[in-house]
Amino acid sequence: MSERQTTLVLVDPDERQALSLGGAVFYYRRLSLGALAAIERQQLCLLPADQGRGPRPWLPPQALEAALAAHALVGWEGVSGPEGEPVPYSPAAALRLPVAVRRRLVRRAQSPQFQPGEKT
Repeated sequence: MSERQTTLVLVDPDERQALSLGGAVFYYRRLSLGALAAIERQQLCLLPADQGRGPRPWLPPQALEAALAAHALVGWEGVSGPEGEPVPYSPAAALRLPVAVRRRLVRRAQSPQFQPGEKT
């Protein structure tokens, strides 16, 4: 029997999946369409009117990515500070993650596959 997922698993707001990066494990939840729409609405900016046109909507990509990561990330293990001290998960500490880690988390949180304990 194949280990491949044969059905689509809907997002459970309480689900937790693990992503291993280096020696750290990040716990995240997948993004549902509803959560994504709400985050996009929160991050939407209006550009000023220009040359006879009214204000235009704009989604700043970095702000959207940061907000998606903040919603998806729910914990971690094996993360340390600059002096090697263990850093417990907190939303404030998560803002200090390297951009590449944040991008991997966002990509994984947008995946339709439910694969708890996945290692990359």
